[in-house]
Amino acid sequence: MRVLDCLCWPFSWLASVLRMGVGAAGAPVEPAEPLILYEFEGCPFCRIAREAVSEVGVTTIMRPCPRNGARFRPAVEALGGKTQFPFLIDPNANAAIYDSGDIAVYLYKTYGACVNRPVLHWLGPVNILLSQLGVLACFFAGSFATPSRKADPPLEFYGSERNPGARLARQTLCEMQLEYVWRPQWAGAPRLVDAGAGRELKGASSIRRYLRETYRK
Repeated sequence: MRVLDCLCWPFSWLASVLRMGVGAAGAPVEPAEPLILYEFEGCPFCRIAREAVSEVGVTTIMRPCPRNGARFRPAVEALGGKTQFPFLIDPNANAAIYDSGDIAVYLYKTYGACVNRPVLHWLGPVNILLSQLGVLACFFAGSFATPSRKADPPLEFYGSERNPGARLARQTLCEMQLEYVWRPQWAGAPRLVDAGAGRELKGASSIRRYLRETYRK
């Protein structure tokens, strides 16, 4: 497993390069209630939504919905009427949004008034194509669910969307369908806090190993 983890690093770096550095961590934004994003790592449209979350810096509860996952996927259709990803809920404004482009526009307008929207996010088909290539570069990691038990309370994760190490950690979180509170940041990331177990982990390799040892069934 350690060998495979090492091999993942260059491909995660390539994904960041393909996205032209989009997904930096903006100044922290703490809404009255965290936003909720249903998504999965192997989806190019979800990547665009996550980039907007990261750029704006808004605290968001992530509910991973990889293919064949049953923990959060059914809720998306129940709440929005269709199984489509990404799906954002903002309880502060009673808003529910499906399309990645609409989600990005909403986040910049509502929580990122002082943040410049990345040029790449204005490029329509080019934006989508490069996001698809980013998914291919990572060999669709984070696309399919693996058996796991829930974390209670939800984990806390610190890291930006464009950070290659943070991406590797999120891929494992996604595959294991582990709910987590995402606080986008660059310094000291990736970092994972498991309050229920009184543990704090730093670095992608340590986080991935801990998640597999602790939550894998």
